[in-house]
Amino acid sequence: MVDLVHRLRRIARMAGEDRVRTLEDAVRADGRGGRALLEQRDAREVAAALMRLCAALGFETLDHAQRLVAWCRMLGEAAGLDGLDGLVLGAQVHDVGKLGVAAEVLGDDDALTATELDWIRMHSSLGHALLAGVVGLEAARDLVLNHHEYWDGSGYPEGRRGTQIPRAARVFALVDSYEAIVRDDVGYRARRDHAQAREELIELAGVRYDAELIAVWCRIDMRRWQAIFDGDFSALRVA
Repeated sequence: MVDLVHRLRRIARMAGEDRVRTLEDAVRADGRGGRALLEQRDAREVAAALMRLCAALGFETLDHAQRLVAWCRMLGEAAGLDGLDGLVLGAQVHDVGKLGVAAEVLGDDDALTATELDWIRMHSSLGHALLAGVVGLEAARDLVLNHHEYWDGSGYPEGRRGTQIPRAARVFALVDSYEAIVRDDVGYRARRDHAQAREELIELAGVRYDAELIAVWCRIDMRRWQAIFDGDFSALRVA
C-alpha cells in the first residue's frame, strides 16, 4: 500500500508551506476521508475523499465535481464505454494534481506568463504520479494524465491525438468543456446556454473532440443535461 498522505504533502509543498498546512487541516476535518486515504480499502472511498479534498482546498466546488461525474456517467453509458467505473472515478479526481500549483496562479484570471502556464499544465502529470500504485484507481490514473489531451494533438502533457487518447479521457474532455461553457463562474468569458454550448462543441467535432462521441452526445435529450446542471440527478435514471 502506498503512503498517499505523504505523497499529498510532498506535492502540496511545491505550492508552499501554506498549502501543506491547509491540506493537513482539510484531511483532519474530513475524518472518514482521512481514514480512506490512510487505509485505502475501497477505491471509491479514496476517490470520493480526494474529490472532497479538492473542494476543501478551493480547486473546484462539489457541485462542479458532481456535475462532471453525472454527465460523464451519462455519456459513457450512452457510448457503451468499457470501464465506466474508471471514467467516474477519474472524473472525481481529475484535478488532484492542482495540489502542487500555487493559489495565486490557480486564481489568476489575467493572462498567465509562460512559466505559470507550464506550472498549471503540470497538474495532469502530478495527479498521475500521486495515484501510482493506488489499487482500484489504475484507469482513473490514466484519465488524470490524459484529461487535457485533444483529438488534434493540441492538448497536454504529451500532445496525444486521436485514438492515442484513452476513450474515457475523450469522454471527460468533452464533458469538461461543456461544463465550462454553461457554468456562470468562469471569469474570462460569458456563460452560454446549453443550446449554444452544443453548437460550439459540434463545430469542434473531429478537431478538438472525438466526432463519434459528439454524435452520441447529441442524441441525448438536452433536457437531461439541463436537469443535471440544475441539480436533478434523477436524469441519470432515464432510459
